[in-house]
Amino acid sequence: MTGLEQGMRPLARLQGIVKRYGDVIANDHVSLEIEAGEVHALLGENGAGKTTLMNVFYGLARADAGWLEFEGRETAPRSPRDAISLGIGMVHQHPLVVGSLTVAENLLLGGVGDGTASGVRAAAKATASAMAFDVDPTARMDSLPVSQRQRVEIFRCLARGVKLLILDEPTAVLTPAEVSELFGRLRKFADEGRAVVLITHRLSEVVEIADRVTVLRRGRKVGTWPRGAVSSDELATAMVGRMPEPVARPRVSKGIETPRLSARNCSGADLHGQVGLESCELDVSGGEILGVAGVEGNGQTVLAELLFGLRMPATGTIEVEGRPMPLVSSWLSAGIRVGRIPADRSAHGLVPDAPLWENLLTGPYAPGWLSTLRRKAAVSRAREVLESFDVRPPDPYALGRELSGGNQQKVVLARELSVSPRTVVAVNPTRGLDLGAQSDIQRRLSDLRSEGVAIVLISTDLDEIMALSDRIGVLYKGTVRGPYARTKVTREDIGRLMAGLDVASTETTPAVAAEQIAS
Repeated sequence: MTGLEQGMRPLARLQGIVKRYGDVIANDHVSLEIEAGEVHALLGENGAGKTTLMNVFYGLARADAGWLEFEGRETAPRSPRDAISLGIGMVHQHPLVVGSLTVAENLLLGGVGDGTASGVRAAAKATASAMAFDVDPTARMDSLPVSQRQRVEIFRCLARGVKLLILDEPTAVLTPAEVSELFGRLRKFADEGRAVVLITHRLSEVVEIADRVTVLRRGRKVGTWPRGAVSSDELATAMVGRMPEPVARPRVSKGIETPRLSARNCSGADLHGQVGLESCELDVSGGEILGVAGVEGNGQTVLAELLFGLRMPATGTIEVEGRPMPLVSSWLSAGIRVGRIPADRSAHGLVPDAPLWENLLTGPYAPGWLSTLRRKAAVSRAREVLESFDVRPPDPYALGRELSGGNQQKVVLARELSVSPRTVVAVNPTRGLDLGAQSDIQRRLSDLRSEGVAIVLISTDLDEIMALSDRIGVLYKGTVRGPYARTKVTREDIGRLMAGLDVASTETTPAVAAEQIAS
């Protein structure tokens, strides 16, 4: 029996919260109670109001109606500083750190310790020992992969001694092993009488760690249930109003052609101190999806930059349509049509302070229907495309930063896929997205494949790689192993390769795989 069922006062309470952004109601009279000792999952599709609700509690947004209570006292944090002083910490989906500073300096800026270098070291050592965190205080933040930067943010909250820890999609950048490690620490944190709010869209995480789960849909609370009281299918239906349909793997109407995008003996150093790329060999043809799996930090950044045309390889060549690929600044004049879906939609995919209709004009080439600066026509067509990709809200004048992460991703896809690209390079295209959005994006990629588009899918999500790919390469310490025909390897095989181990499967080329892919 939970503390609330016994009549105990909850650690935190939100009552009748209303938050509006113009005509959009992000939270519509939402009430939520969080008790000490529990991990409470906040589940819902992108744009459901999950992050907004917690931003209200953390002082990043002010409620238009309703009230908040923490440890039995009514409160209204006006800033994160107020929330932190109460004992409330929040780790955001995109880590809020200063990349040019070290881990210790970021901890110091975050209020850890007594304001001195020795105080930071002492606080870091104590927290690291208590929570078994492995943190190098001398490392520069921009030298760390996203998962490590996020770990520093969690560490910073714990070092402040917070009583309520809010995590916004914390597992979106973690490997399965890292997720298990994090969950173990969160359980220990909750067992000490504190509480965790886990904002997520992943049903498997709810089943694994949450004591209770609350579902939001389109700004309203659908319900709260203890773990085990509802099935995964029932939770999925509560989230999106229906069961998401699985992505079908359509048959290919013709065999694989000459490679449309290829890398030959490519190498490149990483600019941030991470693993670079060594002697990369890969090619992808029209009508296939080449998956590139791997644990983050094994060279994905360099590979994406090379295939995006953002830099030239130190050695080797990259060809598109049988010609050497120029830098992206020359794509328009060269007639190149490569859709680029970057890993970080907020930093590299959008201009956050520009309206959506202008964001749809950015890139190496403007979509044909936005090739002029006739604003009225551009805005009108932008509205049509936003509605087609189910961007919420489909408002051409909304700023990029005002959208949830999932809807920002939809804007990037709307821009890149509306130009009828012949080749697409997608990096973690469904990271941080809800079930419905994941299904929609994966279906679009599958449809493009059926239409003869060549797709390189670089993803740390092994399930996504296995579901969509025709051939699979594994990036490990800067080297691509494989590729392997999807029908010849198991999920366990790919997992072993991601860990640097060997499997008995044999590599295959597009020509060898063509018959298998079409069948």
